[in-house]
Amino acid sequence: MSERFRFISKSWEGVYAADFTLDQVRRRGYHLGEALHARGWSCLIAYDTRFMSNLFAHDIHQCLTLQGIPTTLVAAPAPMPAVQSALDQQQANCALVVTARNQPYWYNGLVLVGPQDADLPLYPGEVEVETQPFPPSPVNDPLAGQGQKAGSGKPHDLRAPYLDMLRKHIDVNLIRRSTMTIFVDPMNGTTAGYLPAVISEGGQTRAIEINRETDPLFSKLTPLPAETGLTRLRKLVRESDSHLGLALSADGTALGVVDKNGEQLEPIEIVLLLAAYLVRQYRQKGLVIAPAPTAESRFADSLVGLSEWEDALGLKVELAEDASARIAALPATGKNNLLVGCSSEGGIILGNYTLYPDALLAGLMMAELVARNAGNLQAMLNELRGRLETKS
Repeated sequence: MSERFRFISKSWEGVYAADFTLDQVRRRGYHLGEALHARGWSCLIAYDTRFMSNLFAHDIHQCLTLQGIPTTLVAAPAPMPAVQSALDQQQANCALVVTARNQPYWYNGLVLVGPQDADLPLYPGEVEVETQPFPPSPVNDPLAGQGQKAGSGKPHDLRAPYLDMLRKHIDVNLIRRSTMTIFVDPMNGTTAGYLPAVISEGGQTRAIEINRETDPLFSKLTPLPAETGLTRLRKLVRESDSHLGLALSADGTALGVVDKNGEQLEPIEIVLLLAAYLVRQYRQKGLVIAPAPTAESRFADSLVGLSEWEDALGLKVELAEDASARIAALPATGKNNLLVGCSSEGGIILGNYTLYPDALLAGLMMAELVARNAGNLQAMLNELRGRLETKS
């Protein structure tokens, strides 16, 4: 488990009752358990805020435990970056998460996370499974907020070590001293409470959360910033004269940013602002990968100044039709020098800190950037747009 680079190796999603059923989940869990037993591997079981995800996770935990797999069940809904961070900290060999990531609310699924060369199964397999309902709840039950290791009954927390990791990489004191107001929209997902917990203790900056209540229906919106208008967040930031709005997808991987005028930034703008900041403030270098502007983008025909922007900062920017695939292919090239990468959904990787999309880390870095510039995101944004749209 020494490798730092981890992927979501396999995923399966289905519509409730039609495809995603208890029988299907048990078949896939049992087949995975056979492979884990053969390898002598341990498994971390996590879940999101979707309908009955905790019950499915509890059932998988029992199934794997009965197969003799060292299994740990988390204490509460967990963002994907927290799960991947736990694997980086060698808490288990792999993880199985009950989640459909950022799909609409009528979906659920399983995501298997492991080392990039892991070849673990996530298909049903030819096996008969018991048709009994969910197992009865033990005394220390995850439904009551108590995760556990197999046979221990002790709560297992991913939140605290993940928050420590975020604080390690961000200048939290700078943000706290900056007297800013930041609205945060976790979109009724797994990141509720995380960002305020990082920055709001004893500081002058306020982080105000909206849509933080657990809602398996995600207010009947797709819980992904790129797929929604962020209407409420944009209105609150604009009308309260706040400094910044941050939207975090349901699984904690994708980031949306709103400026003080209530305008939602495009993914390429977020990526280039963060890249420029990391170069200027932390002297970092590397490759920047962003999704190519769409026909609706303000940059569809106006990135004439990009090459000069690259030269000024000493960066190389790639605009990819499939940015996720390009980022995933980097290790195979032997030149895994990613500085900032972004998928079309807004999943942002800061390559010198993590090698998986982490919206909380990217959002906090954006807050640090704004704090260091006296809370004036709009001035930086106008400068960037001017540079990109003008060739001197």
